[in-house]
Amino acid sequence: MEETNSKEVNLLQLISLFFNWLKKLGKSIIDFIGSLGQLGYRHKIIVIITVLVCLMYGLYLSRPDARVYKAEAMAMLYGTESQTVKEVSKQLENSVSSNDLFSLATKLSLPDSVAENIVGIQSFYVIDYLKDGVADMIDFKNNHSLTDTLNIKMRDRIYLQIKTKNISQVPKVQAAILHYFNSNSDMKNQFEIKKSAIIEQIKICDNESKRIDSLAKVSYFKDADKQLQFDKNKLIVGEQRKQLFYDDLIRLHDIKSNSLNRLTDFVQPMDLPSGFVVYSAPENGFFKYGIMSILLGFLISLIISLFIENLSKVVSFLDKK
Repeated sequence: MEETNSKEVNLLQLISLFFNWLKKLGKSIIDFIGSLGQLGYRHKIIVIITVLVCLMYGLYLSRPDARVYKAEAMAMLYGTESQTVKEVSKQLENSVSSNDLFSLATKLSLPDSVAENIVGIQSFYVIDYLKDGVADMIDFKNNHSLTDTLNIKMRDRIYLQIKTKNISQVPKVQAAILHYFNSNSDMKNQFEIKKSAIIEQIKICDNESKRIDSLAKVSYFKDADKQLQFDKNKLIVGEQRKQLFYDDLIRLHDIKSNSLNRLTDFVQPMDLPSGFVVYSAPENGFFKYGIMSILLGFLISLIISLFIENLSKVVSFLDKK
């Protein structure tokens, strides 16, 4: 009984210690915020000037002609694989605008008026969690584990993202990107090989259907030999059975239908079913950059104020030998 009471007291003490620690932590945070407020008030001129400068710079970065918009699209691949497309995409992702040979204008055959508005192009793997052929997540961080065998990278699609200053030019950029990928020799070769394999599979189904049809005609109209057999302890004499090819024909029909459906998709190595979808909210919007500028300016002003108040200590520290 005494042991039980001792355990209960110890538990109550632990709970009390935990809440006391939370109180001390909350008081320390409030005191720290208060000290920052006092520091800012003592140097309010520096705080105001610094915040205004940062705010003006943030508004300059978010001006209408400098706003960056994001457009994204799911690219479906036919014949080729996502890893191949990822390698081909590196040419666009690592383009250098200062060099004409490696610029987007040269690689995408775009006029300078369009290419100079493209901030960047990126590609991302698509992750399938359930291995059911349905895209579950976009690997925007490009850090998917190579040892993870449950969440696999889908081979038949890849996610493309472009950032541009002019959303009206997105259709031109989309056409140029599609032409760039579909003109790649490796992707075209893989596409043609896979397409030829599907066509050959359809031919095999047609030939096999004709062969089975011929066998069926011979089997159906051929007199079967009388048979003598036991079935469930019964002696059966003279029963005639015809071999049917219904299951074989249905299976061939399913294979051929599936191949025909796949063949209709094989128009080009890459296709964008929905095209690039443009997000109307800019990456560097007025409100977003305004809030960030105020917070950054306040933080910088506090650092400057703290440095000014401890300037003598910093100088004495640097003078030490």
